[in-house]
Amino acid sequence: MSGRAKARGIKSSKARSNVELVARDELVIDFSRYVPTVLSSLVAKFRANANTFFPKAYGVSLTEWRILSFLREHEPTSAYDIWTRSDLDKAVVSRDTNSLRDKGLIKLTPVKSSSRNRSEIRLTSAGKTLLDRSIDEVLRRHDNLTAGLDGESMRSFFRVMEHLERRIAHMADDSAAHSRSPHSPIKRVTSKPRD
Repeated sequence: MSGRAKARGIKSSKARSNVELVARDELVIDFSRYVPTVLSSLVAKFRANANTFFPKAYGVSLTEWRILSFLREHEPTSAYDIWTRSDLDKAVVSRDTNSLRDKGLIKLTPVKSSSRNRSEIRLTSAGKTLLDRSIDEVLRRHDNLTAGLDGESMRSFFRVMEHLERRIAHMADDSAAHSRSPHSPIKRVTSKPRD
């Protein structure tokens, strides 16, 4: 290799390494605007707040209170109906119905004709009393949460939630066009230079 060729090779090698030392803008997900993250973070905060409130105020967890509320509207019912119609986990419903029974808030009666050992679940008078005591405070907490939002805002919120729920099944669909929507949750960050 001639001296000039060798010098050119050293120069191009230095140029490449200098390019690698230059900071570059890169696209990253902006998790403060990524809908699944925003919603899961909000739900986690609601759960944490409710799981502090309900045990202190009423001696039941949020899920237990939801089961009692479901029973108020749909009793008599089964554990199967509760977990399928309330979007609650099957194991959680099983555990919490046993807990509610032990607390004397519900009554489980085996269904004699059931081949699957189903039980009919009903509120006891203590369960009804707990719900009656809680309703005003639960509504007050909801009003405090939604304070400052008018009726149209609330209707829009529920329309958006319904839309997102319908679209979950389409998240993996191929897009006809590969352009990003104007509200894509992306931002540009300056990457650190490589050493």
